[in-house]
Amino acid sequence: MFIKEIKKKNPGYDKVFISHRLVESYRTEKGPRQRTILNLGRLDLPKEQWKLLADRIEAEITGQKSLYPVDPHIAELAAHYAQLIIQKNLTRPTSEQPEKAPQPEYETIDLNSLVHSRSRTLGAEYVGLKTFQKLGLDALLKALGFTQQQIDLAILSVVGRLVHPASEHKTRVWTQHLTALDELLGTDFRHLSNNALYRISDLLLAHKDRIEAHLSQRERELFGLEEKIILYDLTNTYFEGTAKANPKAKYGRSKEKRHDCPLLTLGLVIDEMGFAKKSRIFSGNVSEPGTLRQMIQELRGEPPKPGQQDGHPGQAITVVLDAGIASEDNLALLQELGYDYLVVARHQPVPFSEINQDALLTIKQTKTNKIEAQLIKRNGEAILYYKSFLKAQKEQSMKHQFQKRFEEDLNQIAAALSRKGGTKTYDKVLKRIGRLQQKYAPIARYYEIEVKRQGALATAIEYKYVKPEKAEQRFSGAYFLRTSRTDLDEKDIWSLYMMLTQVEEAFRSLKSELELRPIYHRKEQRCDAHLFIAVLAYHLLNTIQTQLRRDDIHMQWRHIRERLSSHVRITTSMTTKDGRRIHIRKSTEPEPFHRMIYDALGLSYYPLKTKRVEC
Repeated sequence: MFIKEIKKKNPGYDKVFISHRLVESYRTEKGPRQRTILNLGRLDLPKEQWKLLADRIEAEITGQKSLYPVDPHIAELAAHYAQLIIQKNLTRPTSEQPEKAPQPEYETIDLNSLVHSRSRTLGAEYVGLKTFQKLGLDALLKALGFTQQQIDLAILSVVGRLVHPASEHKTRVWTQHLTALDELLGTDFRHLSNNALYRISDLLLAHKDRIEAHLSQRERELFGLEEKIILYDLTNTYFEGTAKANPKAKYGRSKEKRHDCPLLTLGLVIDEMGFAKKSRIFSGNVSEPGTLRQMIQELRGEPPKPGQQDGHPGQAITVVLDAGIASEDNLALLQELGYDYLVVARHQPVPFSEINQDALLTIKQTKTNKIEAQLIKRNGEAILYYKSFLKAQKEQSMKHQFQKRFEEDLNQIAAALSRKGGTKTYDKVLKRIGRLQQKYAPIARYYEIEVKRQGALATAIEYKYVKPEKAEQRFSGAYFLRTSRTDLDEKDIWSLYMMLTQVEEAFRSLKSELELRPIYHRKEQRCDAHLFIAVLAYHLLNTIQTQLRRDDIHMQWRHIRERLSSHVRITTSMTTKDGRRIHIRKSTEPEPFHRMIYDALGLSYYPLKTKRVEC
């Protein structure tokens, strides 16, 4: 083997392009010939060291040990190029061996020559890819005009977010050095760039409506979804940086308490099984109630489901909302469109004096918790008062903490009035107290505060806890639910409300398992695409977990993918007695946990076939 320099010059340009190739000479009937073993790109190495590198690459491939010290840089390059050559030979289809019932092959080998290399994770990627295909996304993208290369990149973006959620840069590193997803796809990601991942996310976002409509229909067919319950809520994520190039990036109320960062809001409609029906991206300071009309309009744009009349898109569907969205205007809108609703009451619809605490119905009881309820029907609504023992304990603890900290901070402000250098100006003291009341708003409303003054100076602060009964009611673990479903009893209403945890679980998965936050992009389109890729990965995640639950497997996805990562693809190299070097590319034997997951998903234990080459 030797290294050959290639010079090329395009017509009309003076610039000379230089690249290098690893070639070997061989004899034919017509004389000696040369063939290219590997394109090395442009080699940053002095010419006098080319022969050393070529010899070292050959030694790496054949498993020969060097008797003399090797320059570390040359050794590193040789190891890299040798692996590329071995992998190139291993990907030839003619060298494949069937995984099941292979014919016995016996060799006498030097055990000391055994080397294992190029270990790549396989398990979670295999599950993600098969789920992507099960949902028919590859066929849809092809129908939308995506090339095979674009489909492979789309799979990489979505499955990558599912298996190894990260930025595009980190996804590229994972793709090229850690995962066997390229082998599963039968493609080569060695020359993958960050820009290629950016472009494919833009392309997926451009087809967002078609993709979401397809997924909704496909999931309905796969799991027989009735879609009688629709759950809607919002969450937000924050930016790293100012995001000035994104008009949607606004400061608002952060779910993660990141009020120092601009935000972006994601609205998600899901059904009772946790499958996302529609997603929409809003500005960070959006008014929650104002988003419902837009989401309903988009849902109504879908074709009617079987048995549903065109003129009544909300027929027999109940929409479940949290208090933040449940304004009176939104409830009127839902009724106008033919939807039923179940919401957390924003205000107290029934005086506490009408609740008979001694006559509450127990609708659920465990060793640690007890839930009681009373149903009241009036004005065409069913109103459910429910009270949770555990929630009451938690809220009482919160109340005591709020009271303690609020009074301690008030005492500090009061102490400053007599301390040298302390704030004494009446107006400034009022501002400090105002900020304190805003910080401890849940408890501050139950206090009366009086600031005494003498001219422009405050002289004393007096406060009194004046509404203990109302505070006890506020922190009693009790809430009111409102619904237009007057046909439901206490247990049915409470069970329906508990489905809101499906939305909370979806947002938890998006944030903690699919890295929805933070956002590092600046442009609006890239930010929207980042969120949409996470939503697509969530479709895969919920499909996987729904199938696993049918086999009574209840595990968070992050734990599943961690344990699946031990199913890997690896190359084993060995030297035979007659001096041949054999390289075998094979998957490790699936462990009991891997088999359990594959069985539940209806997958083969052997995602890839064994390959063998000799050098």
